[in-house]
Amino acid sequence: ETTAAAFLAAGFRLERGTDACEFSALDGRFKGHCDGIFRDGPPTLKYPCLWEHKCIGSKGWAKLEKNGLKAAYPTYYKQVMLYQAYMDLADNPALLTAMNADTCALLHILVPFDAETAQAISDRAVRIVEATEAHELLPRVADSADDWRCNRCSHRERCWA
Repeated sequence: ETTAAAFLAAGFRLERGTDACEFSALDGRFKGHCDGIFRDGPPTLKYPCLWEHKCIGSKGWAKLEKNGLKAAYPTYYKQVMLYQAYMDLADNPALLTAMNADTCALLHILVPFDAETAQAISDRAVRIVEATEAHELLPRVADSADDWRCNRCSHRERCWA
């Protein structure tokens, strides 16, 4: 909320929590919502512009600053691509704001739309929904329930049962 308030105080017009900040596809089985949409403001951005805000630790923040969103946080990158596509905000780069959870420093990164990535992730969502409806088990990410990725997954027990 403080970051959004700072943008508003700086003269940006930021839309938040409205239907325009959400998308739903596949009869509601695939949906999401962004942190906001910049509608107008200083000429530092092109409008409208998707806004995503993430809070990350110092190590990840440094990685993001050095390598950019796509390399440092591919999941967040794909999320931004999907939101730009489904919310019809692909014409202008999105703004990702990262807050360092340890220092409260802010990092702002412009993220241009990547149609190929957006389409690939959208296609993946369709495959997952279709497989779920057909009661099909998709290939697991690992060969063992002891894999570190499975240990962090909230679906681990169900997946390996």
